[in-house]
Amino acid sequence: MLAKEIYECRYAQGTIRVDGLLDEPAWKKAPTLDFYVPVTHATPQSLSHGKMLWDETHLYVGIKAYDKDIWAHHTERDSPTCNEDVLEVFLKPHKDESAYYNFEINPLGTVYDAFNVRRGAGGPDDHRWNRWNCEGLLVGIDIKGTLNKWDDIDEYWCLEVAIPFASLPSLQGRVPCAGETWKFHLARYDYSVYLDDGVELSSTTRFKIAEGSFFHRHEEWQTMKFVK
Repeated sequence: MLAKEIYECRYAQGTIRVDGLLDEPAWKKAPTLDFYVPVTHATPQSLSHGKMLWDETHLYVGIKAYDKDIWAHHTERDSPTCNEDVLEVFLKPHKDESAYYNFEINPLGTVYDAFNVRRGAGGPDDHRWNRWNCEGLLVGIDIKGTLNKWDDIDEYWCLEVAIPFASLPSLQGRVPCAGETWKFHLARYDYSVYLDDGVELSSTTRFKIAEGSFFHRHEEWQTMKFVK
């Protein structure tokens, strides 16, 4: 899917089991999002593919990340998971408001989640961003490989996450309706002994710059549309 297109987030028919397998019929019908290297927009060495769904209670995100060297050690909520293999979800429900959310989850299922009232309002030593926890967040991980064993070749890891609309403060208890649009992007940090530079960043948004906290540049994020 091209980054300039509007992503159709389709309504999930049937129950979604949040187990990391993405094997329900609804997932098979969801459009696929490809990931790109910032600035060059090249295909990453480590491929990733994402999908999104929704129902009356949750937004569902599934990401399959091919990875020859899967590793993660952080186990405490709101640890700096971006310093190891991690998949990320960024959401901005309101176009004309500054608030947005980011979820960063490693192969152990450890969650860093933040409700950002305004970009730049905090800093690396200001924990206002991550004091918020998304209550009821569901995470499923499926790994094809051996976690934290660098001297063999892994295949992939898959993240499935269900984000409750009721736990997003800026929605004020409201559920999205068909036709509504949000800004978003999915992102990845991959650290590996098999990568040329040892680390590779990629995103479904084709970012034009790669400086500072550029994943937070919601001006460049994609648009998703809730479809029934």
